[in-house]
Amino acid sequence: MEDDKGFKPDDSGLAPYSITDMDDDKVLAGLIRDYPDALSDRKRLQALLLDLFPQDKRKRNLLMIVFDDGIVDEMRGLAQIDKMALHRFVRSVEMGYDIRTRSAEAAVMAWAKAMGLSMEGKDVPENVMRALAHAQESSPAQKKEWVPCESDSLYEYEETSRGLRILKYVDFDEPVVVIPNVIEGKKVIAVGNYAFKGCVGIEKVIVSEGIEILGNGAFLNCRGLKEVSLPMSLRGIGSTDATGCPKILGSEIKYEGAFEYSGLESVTVPESVKYIGENSFAGCGQLRRAALPDKLKEIRENTFRWCKSLREVVFPRELDTVRISAFEGCDVLQTVDLPEGVTSIEEGAFAGCKGLESIYIPDSVVEIGGGKGTGFLKTFGEPDERHENFTIRCHLGSYAMQYARAQQIRCVQG
Repeated sequence: MEDDKGFKPDDSGLAPYSITDMDDDKVLAGLIRDYPDALSDRKRLQALLLDLFPQDKRKRNLLMIVFDDGIVDEMRGLAQIDKMALHRFVRSVEMGYDIRTRSAEAAVMAWAKAMGLSMEGKDVPENVMRALAHAQESSPAQKKEWVPCESDSLYEYEETSRGLRILKYVDFDEPVVVIPNVIEGKKVIAVGNYAFKGCVGIEKVIVSEGIEILGNGAFLNCRGLKEVSLPMSLRGIGSTDATGCPKILGSEIKYEGAFEYSGLESVTVPESVKYIGENSFAGCGQLRRAALPDKLKEIRENTFRWCKSLREVVFPRELDTVRISAFEGCDVLQTVDLPEGVTSIEEGAFAGCKGLESIYIPDSVVEIGGGKGTGFLKTFGEPDERHENFTIRCHLGSYAMQYARAQQIRCVQG
């Protein structure tokens, strides 16, 4: 049987740059010079960055975040950049994705230098910087005003430049826990990595309005947790920051999911969320329904892996990529309708979905079975693992139809 790994309409033949002793901005400048169309083609840019930085996943993620945030597109219209604009770009990345300031600055500056933008003007006065920061934090994108909500529960926490980060919940498990947005008069900005890990007695969590980030493994193994209420102020679930995340398989980093192996039964992710990390809901065996925000570009690796009760998924309207093993092992998922605009469905994305009877694949899809996985997983699993009536719904002459024919999968007019 032909393997579907990397099945593409054509081979790009991209030759990787030699990046030995070269700064990131010089490498990016070479990319822009040789492949200018990549700045208008997200999928092509991802492929090029993978060639340029094959061993540095975090760097690729940071550079793509700057691109996805619209900053690169805005830079294309500039001849020079002043420090106020630079500060605005860095704050957008830092606040939107819980990226540390130094990392956000490095990624933004790499793109700015690569595009040949010169720095303009003198330092912006501190009072102007503060006003700009306040304007960003209270922008219309934050749809719901938050009011102070304190708690009698006990937490360990640390101060950051933007507010408090809860490090650990150190109180007894209660059926309902309200995570406060204020502790001892200071605003809480984030729930840190593993803050509630293993709190098996908690059944419902209410995350107060004003909190913006849930860290990696924040509710890992909270097997009694059935319900979570997420605020409209939330910007990210999980993080590309490796702090607190164990390294496994050599240099690879496993970002443990915020709700991995919890008892969630349903989840609605607010429209304000820009980023949902790997493994975020993996192993949630009771999860039946998941609604994702419209502007989410990727469903990342293993996001819903082994969610054996998952029956309904509301996909983002602006979805671009379904990553490796995103829905692997979702036994009872029966029908999937991917939105127009999706370009890639990676290796093993729907492997082991034994109940999957049909999937609609839009004309925009140009790759099925790609990604950098093990090479052993077919996108929809082995033939004997699929539903006996598994069907791809698509349009005549589409890439999905070519793929179905090559893999000997039944296809019908979508």
